[in-house]
Amino acid sequence: MTSSKSKPTILFVNPVSQLRRGFTINRATRNQPLALGILASLTPEYYRIKLIDENFRHFRPYDADLVALTAFTANAPRAYQIAKYYRQKGIPVVMGGIHASLCPEEALNYVDAVVVGEAESVWPQVTSDFENGKLKPRYEVAVHRQVKQPLPRRDLFHPGYIAASVQTSRGCPLNCSFCSVSAFNGRHYRFRPIEEIVEELRNVPQNYVFFVDDNIIGYSSESRERAGLLFEAIIRSGIRKHWISQASINFADDPELVKLAARSGCRMVFIGVESELPKQLHEAGKTLNLHKGVDNYNEVFRKIHRQGIGVIAGYIFGWDSDTPETMNQRVKHIRASKADSFQISVLTPLPGTRLYTEMKRHDRFIYSNYPNDWQRYDFTEMVVKHPHMSSDNFNSYMKKSLAGIYSYRHILRNFFRTWIITRRWITALMLGLNFYHYRRIFYGEGSLIKDDNPYQFLPKTMDMPDLKL
Repeated sequence: MTSSKSKPTILFVNPVSQLRRGFTINRATRNQPLALGILASLTPEYYRIKLIDENFRHFRPYDADLVALTAFTANAPRAYQIAKYYRQKGIPVVMGGIHASLCPEEALNYVDAVVVGEAESVWPQVTSDFENGKLKPRYEVAVHRQVKQPLPRRDLFHPGYIAASVQTSRGCPLNCSFCSVSAFNGRHYRFRPIEEIVEELRNVPQNYVFFVDDNIIGYSSESRERAGLLFEAIIRSGIRKHWISQASINFADDPELVKLAARSGCRMVFIGVESELPKQLHEAGKTLNLHKGVDNYNEVFRKIHRQGIGVIAGYIFGWDSDTPETMNQRVKHIRASKADSFQISVLTPLPGTRLYTEMKRHDRFIYSNYPNDWQRYDFTEMVVKHPHMSSDNFNSYMKKSLAGIYSYRHILRNFFRTWIITRRWITALMLGLNFYHYRRIFYGEGSLIKDDNPYQFLPKTMDMPDLKL
């Protein structure tokens, strides 16, 4: 299997779970494997580089001398399948990314080396150790105060991506119970130089950009000032891209900053609302939402709309304090909300989170046959025991909730309302399609809900099969 060519070959692989298609069902909701593009830029020029991206095509064998994988938790079993294939042929495999970083001992059962943390600072050492036959089992990366990354090799990304992924900052000072960002990227905001970001935007071929920052404007006065400088730099550069990013409920606090964001190309912003109930916001550790007040959500959305920007609101079902009544009430709250589109997820304890630690301490996992069961941890299925509902009952109520939120009537009504309120056709179109794409995640071909089987139940245990080629 080892390459016979004069140049050594590194194969980068972006694996995707084969259990459910999730966000990969839509081209518009697939994200470029940015980390692999960055590592490819750091790879010595005398290597041949190949990237296999399962967002667009299933894995097929490719000659390689070294294999590098990255994976979120739900994709980890697929990564281990691919790793097994190459290791059986004597080809070393390196794995990084958030799951391997938070579960390194598990990953080392399936790969030869694990990079714990942000891999770019140690990648030159990894390739050097590989060349010398001294690949270490584990590479630990300290969180650096500044983000120093090269421009990613975008020529390696599949041309089918609608939006380019660009990162302007890393880290988050909050510690929401269900979020693993602070465990992986640290609890301090770390900024990339603005001139580097502008240069990267100039080289992006797509007209749409997803700023993958966890919060594009941050929480401190320093981070808000820096966001304003970034937006101004984009405006001055003459770059005309439509962009979307993530922010917290404080996005609307500074009208001038929102105006700058709109002028720089912002068309949609995702805001993690999570719940309309204070008790559940306490569960989430969402202190900012509590401080803002759940009765003020719509006023926040209106302030954002005034600048022609639409809002995607994220809500979670499955809190410990949820009951059939609260779930039904949340659907009514969502349908009355002035947000434009809605991302719905089931509360899921990921490794490295406070939620995971709490669930493990109380032995509440329904599915703990790891690593196989990690593929269930994709935010669409209840994976822990609920204090008030059985899994079957929760699934039944969840199905009704999704039907109420993702009805065609609701999507169409919000599309026209967004058009009227924002006075931007492109914003209304992007939000309408976004809402429809979320529906397809649950109702589309290969997704969670089927017309002939209203809620798609999976077997209680699933063994990870050998890779089928």
